[in-house]
Amino acid sequence: MIIKINAKVKPTEDSEKVLNAIKNIFMDIKTEFDENIIFCESKNVSRFKELLRSQAILDAARNVLERNIIGNRTKFYINKQAAYSGLLNFDKDIHGGIKLEFIAEEGEDILKLLKDIAPRTRHGVIIDEDEEDN
Repeated sequence: MIIKINAKVKPTEDSEKVLNAIKNIFMDIKTEFDENIIFCESKNVSRFKELLRSQAILDAARNVLERNIIGNRTKFYINKQAAYSGLLNFDKDIHGGIKLEFIAEEGEDILKLLKDIAPRTRHGVIIDEDEEDN
């Protein structure tokens, strides 16, 4: 899976702080700057997964991730201020959030990737969806 990340840097924002917000959520990123936009790419989703679990927001995350699937990818936004504090908070673009795009590579199934990132829970406990279907 490839994770594409981009964030507009508003005139009132410090580009280093916006970059640090991204680094708080994703490790091992490749970064490019283009005027007031930061473009990043990563393949490491481990910190994102860890935050979903520690904040107990797996079901909310799964909802957002599945709702925005188009083909082999899903797109959504997270809040910059929350990310700067090392937290995940799903956002709408109207606030100038960090845009994330998770892209399944050839041979990968986007739904299976999302199940791994944000598995379903029942009463706060991760459930095996395959067993639920039987």
